[in-house]
Amino acid sequence: MGGTGGARAPRGRPRSERARSAVLAAAAELLASGGARAVTMEAIAARARVSKSTVYKWWPTRGHVMLDSLASVAGGTPADPDGEAAGAPLADALTAQVGALVRTVRDTPAGRLVTGLVAAAQTDPGIRTALDERWVRPRRAACARLLHDAVARGELRPGTDVAAAVDQLFAPVYHRLLLGHRPLADDLAATLVRQLLDGLRDRRGRPDQDR
Repeated sequence: MGGTGGARAPRGRPRSERARSAVLAAAAELLASGGARAVTMEAIAARARVSKSTVYKWWPTRGHVMLDSLASVAGGTPADPDGEAAGAPLADALTAQVGALVRTVRDTPAGRLVTGLVAAAQTDPGIRTALDERWVRPRRAACARLLHDAVARGELRPGTDVAAAVDQLFAPVYHRLLLGHRPLADDLAATLVRQLLDGLRDRRGRPDQDR
């Protein structure tokens, strides 16, 4: 049997994908072990065994490398309300969103990475911008969409401050993560959602529920 004479396809992942994965792993390791100050483009390149120009080819700043690294550890972005949460009761959909955050920062290395990034964001505008773009904003947007839709359906009071409501749901998770004064318990998400919705339900015309 004669061969085709062509070059064999390389086994495993393409070189560029391997290099990108190595960079993300290096950034996560540096952040976890030495904090944000240890995560420089030079240190990332050295640990990943790639050139610094390779790192800059994919990421404009070290903040963006760290946030992509965080996303790879945390498993990407939150569920789209039009996806798996579609048709679910509001309380269930919100609990799924908040519960996913709780489990991510409690049960995966993402918790340590978030803690380091939040600390670094206080003095580094680039990290603050990347943290907002890659982590905070997508999660807030997914939750806000659920709340806006509930207001439109008449399930929540007109004039509900959706941004403040999102803060009420997510802020306690970060508060417990950063300060460690209380555990990130399994029932935390359901408790936060229940207490929020108890105050936001539109009960006009239903005086028996206000007694």
